[in-house]
Amino acid sequence: MIEVISILEVLLQLSMLLMMGLYFIFSNTLMPVLSRQKGGADTMIAINKVILNPLFMAGFIVSGLAGLYYFISFSGAKSLAGVVFFLGTTLVTVLFNVPLNNKLRDASELNKAAVWELYLKKWVFWNHVRTLCAVLSGFLLLA
Repeated sequence: MIEVISILEVLLQLSMLLMMGLYFIFSNTLMPVLSRQKGGADTMIAINKVILNPLFMAGFIVSGLAGLYYFISFSGAKSLAGVVFFLGTTLVTVLFNVPLNNKLRDASELNKAAVWELYLKKWVFWNHVRTLCAVLSGFLLLA
């Protein structure tokens, strides 16, 4: 039974680390490139449409549940890793990044440039928060 729990915990940690990688690649590469492209807003809208697939959603939901699991089931560094991950990635995504994605998606062609300019400031800021929280959680899980 302990072996099954250990395997499940590794899978939970892996889901968190996969999301960390996703947030990192957006902060480090995708958003800097898109911010310099003439059609960056349209490309981001397309990315947001494609990313909402079953594999991503499973990873996102499982990683959020993993954060809660570590927060509730452990003490010390692992518990802190869980709460930092859940609050700093899952809740930030739901409360900040998703509404900004929807606002960009719903912007009229006349208003899209202004929405994109604001999006690049706010969405990128919150993605940096997600990235830092995920990295911190990874370090705490390894501690």
